[in-house]
Amino acid sequence: MSEDLNKSYGIPRLPDKVDEWERKRAPASLSDLDGNLAKTLTELALLAQTDLMKSALRAKNYIWAMDETGRIVLAVEELALTAPEAPYTGYPRRRGYRHPSEEKKLGHPTLLGEGHARIAGELAFDEDEEEVLHWVLNANSGRYCKQNPPSKAQVDQVAERFRELGVEVGVDYD
Repeated sequence: MSEDLNKSYGIPRLPDKVDEWERKRAPASLSDLDGNLAKTLTELALLAQTDLMKSALRAKNYIWAMDETGRIVLAVEELALTAPEAPYTGYPRRRGYRHPSEEKKLGHPTLLGEGHARIAGELAFDEDEEEVLHWVLNANSGRYCKQNPPSKAQVDQVAERFRELGVEVGVDYD
């Protein structure tokens, strides 16, 4: 089984770094990718087509990681700061709109307790040429995938795991 996981998703590796503000922290939104979460992600994709939710959902970024056993976890990309440390807490923005304290986010290592990941990246809504929002994932974790980038086939395998649970997802290889 381990050999298959190594081939399909990569060899487990520790993060290249863990920032001090991330130590012993986990995102409040940390969730396992299972049937219930897949249903929620699918429902969000439908909501993303409405005028009210299109902008809000496009502004969110989610991070995901796969542990040594093949379990995938996700979370909203959350800020690491809490009061009274700073007046701003919550979630960073996407697409160039920067939160005043966006430099301190809970990154991929916080998804796995600073442990090993096979592959990790981001999940977000992106528009197609007809301005329809779709889930798109990448494997752009700077801490787990920068030094040893996964192959396109490995990223495709992760996307297939989402699809098997009913989540239509595209892949961004950049």
